[in-house]
Amino acid sequence: MKNTLTRITLSVILLLSLAPNSLAQRRRAPGGQRQTQTPGQERPVKSYKELKYPPLSKLNVPQPTRFELPNGMVVFMLEDHTLPIVNVSALVRAGARWEPANKAGLAAITGSVMRTGGTKTRGGDELDEELDRLGAVVETYVGGDSGGGFVSVLKEDTDRGLNILADVLRNPKFPDDKIELAKIAQRAAIARRNDDPQSIAFREFSRVIYGKDSPYGHITEYKTIKAIDRDDLVNFHKEFFQPENVILGVWGDFSAGEMRGKIERAFGTWQRGGHAKPAVPDVEAGARERRGIYFINKEDVNQSWVLVGGLAGKRNDPDFYALTVMSSVLGGGFASRLFSHVRSQQGLAYAVWSNWGAGWDVPGTFMAVGGTKSETTVQMLNSIRTEIQTLASGGATDDEVSRAKDAILKGFAFEFDSTGKIIGRIMAYEYYGYPADYLQNYMDNIRKVTKEDVQRVARQSLVNDKFITVVLGNQKDFDKPLSTLGQVTTIDVAIPPEK
Repeated sequence: MKNTLTRITLSVILLLSLAPNSLAQRRRAPGGQRQTQTPGQERPVKSYKELKYPPLSKLNVPQPTRFELPNGMVVFMLEDHTLPIVNVSALVRAGARWEPANKAGLAAITGSVMRTGGTKTRGGDELDEELDRLGAVVETYVGGDSGGGFVSVLKEDTDRGLNILADVLRNPKFPDDKIELAKIAQRAAIARRNDDPQSIAFREFSRVIYGKDSPYGHITEYKTIKAIDRDDLVNFHKEFFQPENVILGVWGDFSAGEMRGKIERAFGTWQRGGHAKPAVPDVEAGARERRGIYFINKEDVNQSWVLVGGLAGKRNDPDFYALTVMSSVLGGGFASRLFSHVRSQQGLAYAVWSNWGAGWDVPGTFMAVGGTKSETTVQMLNSIRTEIQTLASGGATDDEVSRAKDAILKGFAFEFDSTGKIIGRIMAYEYYGYPADYLQNYMDNIRKVTKEDVQRVARQSLVNDKFITVVLGNQKDFDKPLSTLGQVTTIDVAIPPEK
């Protein structure tokens, strides 16, 4: 046996050693001369600009099965037999935008303690032990505009996983000790919230636009956390966690017909809550009219962050696709104007980009962002403004529009490279009231955008005088005072002390 293995190993080594020589000989003509290109052969390209690619094929996304339980819960199911695992995600119409401003943090604490505190039949620690034995994961959360829960479990434990998730969503216990632990975590987050300069700049940019006291601008403080008690959690849960507010997504190794029966048994007895569907809070009337320069002084940094922008629109606006392409031309990648001019040519930015952040059911924000050393802060700000103005006045070239559309379309495909992502997207369309064919139409609508469309929306939307500018940095090291650009409003980010 040993001799046989030795012979096989030597044969493989010999073949590998001969392979390069054999390939080299095939590339050369008799006499040792390299073969020349024959008529009809394509010549090697000399530049990446000469590379030609076929158009992207139509994105074929598997369509999940959709049905609705008598209690109003909507369910999407999509089989995926790659692994013997079943995943279930619940998307709930709940969020921080519906919490009282004087109790900011209530939504997040509710979402946390639903899981850590366990249910009326199994405590949080007991639930941890059960999940450890199953090798399963169960989580709950409440974010800005949505909440939910998630379970991932082996196929053989599907029934137990579904029952645990249903129990956690329906019957949280909210014990005082777990509430206090969640409040401690929130206080720790408040104490750390000014540690990262970039996070500060992005947070305050949104607060300036939406209004610091609006549902989209208020933040947690020590006093708002202190004001929260157990009754607040119970009432918040009762108000929002009802089956008619839930969209359930299920994907993994199962038979759709069998899984439907399991879901009906686990969630079918959940009675309707009867509470009205929460209305989406309006954005402040003045949000679109915000103007001016805002400054956050941070003396312990040697870099600055600059954000220029304003209120954007929603994903169902008629010009959404043209605005998306426009933003990509401005700052959507390595070939964008901001990257090419501000970073590569002028060497002013560590990072620079733009984003037309259209919202689902409320207007989002547009921003052009750059990070630079303190000594070039104003220079980079002026450079960003110049690129915005140049695109607004002169439009984009055919090549820029083509590259931007190509990048968007190729990038969009990665939003659907897993069954979980597909289910998540389709659940989002249902949650925010978008048509079922929104996904199929997205790529077609991007392809339809023309150079003229980009020029039109750029002229309408990219107006520096209608934007706000937020600058964070150490003003003592700036190349020029910000006041040379206009009136400056200082933003105080000091954390009110805990009382």
